[in-house]
Amino acid sequence: MSAKPATTTAIILIIAALLAGFLTGRITAEPVERTVFKTQTETLAQTVTRTVSVVETRTALERVEVREPEVKYAKLFSLQRGDGYVLVRDAVNRTILVVPRGSPVPSIKADLVVLTPVERVVLMSATHVALLERLREFDPSLLDRVAALMWGRSYEWYFPEVGRLLAAGRITDVGAAWAPDYEKLASVKPDLVMVYTFPADPVVSKLEELKLPYVVNNEFMETDLLGRFEWIKFVAVFFGLDQAGAKVFEHVETSYAMVSMRARMLVDRGFTPSPKVAWFSVFRGTVYVAGGESYVAKALQDLGAEYVFSDLKTTASATVSAEELVARALDADVIVVSTDLTTSAEDLLKEVPQLAQSKALRENRVYRYNSNIFQLGYYATEEWARELAALLHPGVFTAEEPYDFFVRLS
Repeated sequence: MSAKPATTTAIILIIAALLAGFLTGRITAEPVERTVFKTQTETLAQTVTRTVSVVETRTALERVEVREPEVKYAKLFSLQRGDGYVLVRDAVNRTILVVPRGSPVPSIKADLVVLTPVERVVLMSATHVALLERLREFDPSLLDRVAALMWGRSYEWYFPEVGRLLAAGRITDVGAAWAPDYEKLASVKPDLVMVYTFPADPVVSKLEELKLPYVVNNEFMETDLLGRFEWIKFVAVFFGLDQAGAKVFEHVETSYAMVSMRARMLVDRGFTPSPKVAWFSVFRGTVYVAGGESYVAKALQDLGAEYVFSDLKTTASATVSAEELVARALDADVIVVSTDLTTSAEDLLKEVPQLAQSKALRENRVYRYNSNIFQLGYYATEEWARELAALLHPGVFTAEEPYDFFVRLS
């Protein structure tokens, strides 16, 4: 029998996993330690004109009035609180019964029962780590519960403590997400494995075969910026930090709402123009653009911008010809190159020379992703939005944190 179909399947799996890896936290060849900046709480007042003043308050976490952690924006998971338990639906519609340790387990039909807080967890992606890092504001010892990571030594880590624990062997690297070392994974004796799924994913079936408890966290597939970050509630419930997750989320939600309201008000009232934005990357001659129903397109709309590919009715990325890109992007006010592999205007023009005549390039308003955006941009979603607002509406918004998620192309 020919081995060609098996080889083709393996290649598809590798490509799918690598794409998922890029979506869930930038993969690089060597881990590098970087500084992570915590968000600050403050009140900011800015006068927009002589007659209009906008005051923005970033709510201190400890002052947020917390309600039950209902899911408001995310579509791929749900939480239902009962008396002494939480019923969780994960991204593949499995039911997980979450019960505090020492409490009686109710007679409720579920695919999995998890006792919390979990003591030895394996995480599949850097974005899962990012949400856990945000919860460390409430429990700094959370990383002691991380037994292993997939892609552990493949990521460039912007969370210094994660890098140190990996280097010291206190967190085990169990290999690539598409084909982890299952023997090593099982040897850490996890009481929970948190994974994401991708097309033709073999990992879930193998975890079932090994009888390892798992939950599926597909935050990267959400089509709303707040929906993506709302998965912090999902992560929090397994560490007994439900209220902390709700507090952090409400802080991010409030901050984002204030930035959005301010941007849209200024545009609607004519104080600042609505910028036209092209958002894309080019890899080996293929142009990838954010879909018109993606979280990127929705965030641009929320921030008072016009997205040039808003008519593409897809939540995922789409491919277009270089000619179509040029036709739509030439008069864009802002260009965002959604990769950190393009590091200069010269790199961009090698791929699409016609963009030399673009308005954004002439006015020096072309930006690319910084490498930290894949981890810290998710960890600090509200600062991602604030920085994006600052480049869309220069002189009106300022980015107060030194994250530099978006770097101007030189």
